[in-house]
Amino acid sequence: MISLLFALLILIILISLFFNQFITLSITGFISTIILGFITLIYHLISYSIPYELIAIMIMIFMYIILKHVSIFRNKQGRRFIKQMTLSVVRLILFIIACFYISTCPILILNGITLWLSFIGLSTLFAFFCYVFWSSAYGSTHFQKPIDLIIILGAGIFTEEVTPMLKERLDRAYDIYRQFVNSPMILVSGGQGPDEPITEALAMQRYLIHRGVPKEHILLEQQSTNTNTNFIYSKEIIRKHFNIEPKILCVTSQFHILRALKLAKNHDIHAYGIGSHTPYHFFHIALIRDFLGVMYQYRLLLTVYFALSFWLSIIILWLK
Repeated sequence: MISLLFALLILIILISLFFNQFITLSITGFISTIILGFITLIYHLISYSIPYELIAIMIMIFMYIILKHVSIFRNKQGRRFIKQMTLSVVRLILFIIACFYISTCPILILNGITLWLSFIGLSTLFAFFCYVFWSSAYGSTHFQKPIDLIIILGAGIFTEEVTPMLKERLDRAYDIYRQFVNSPMILVSGGQGPDEPITEALAMQRYLIHRGVPKEHILLEQQSTNTNTNFIYSKEIIRKHFNIEPKILCVTSQFHILRALKLAKNHDIHAYGIGSHTPYHFFHIALIRDFLGVMYQYRLLLTVYFALSFWLSIIILWLK
């Protein structure tokens, strides 16, 4: 009964994302859903039962994502991306099943460890499905709230022109910029890597000016080398140009937005988020990398969760 209640709460949060609810379409909504899932899994670990309700939710998320992005199948690179992601998920599912099967063997320490590993695998699968669901929601949401500043995060460049992925970010931000009568300021954030001919911020500024954005509407942050320093240096610029805390929208690729919002929050920058399309040839690695990156931001929570589940796995099978 308790697990069904938590599953219902998870469903309510997921359904709310269909209606552009920015309370749940946030880093807080994302991590709250994962915590509810983890509590449900702990309950099933203690009762030594299979979490059918969470499995059903993951199947629903999978079906929804496939139906929502059915156009991917018309693209060769899109089909390759789906194949890669499906293979990664299937491998994880096989790992979970194999570990759970081994845990039924009557070898005290071994069965406890393999039960724990299957539990961690299922937790990872649930968290990843939530991550994909939120990333998809950020990529398709229609943003209409009044804002004072749009922060666009940079991405690596190879020439003085923006790359296709960075162009997607800039175009998404430009579309939002155009919809306001009183145009917000735009802050382009990105330094110069060792193999980059100019700073990412300068390349972004040139592109936006070419699209018709006045130069005086664009602020440049040209010192950062990663997402964390994007916000460290951007915060200084925001303080100089705004007397009161501005309403901020952060624009980056959809796979990147959750980690970006968490890092912004770490530096007391409270921002809405919106995601842009990502080229499919890059998407598979990017999704997994940034999923691990955003979960690493909650390493204390995960350490406690993993430790608790480990000892519960050992004790439950010992008592059993």
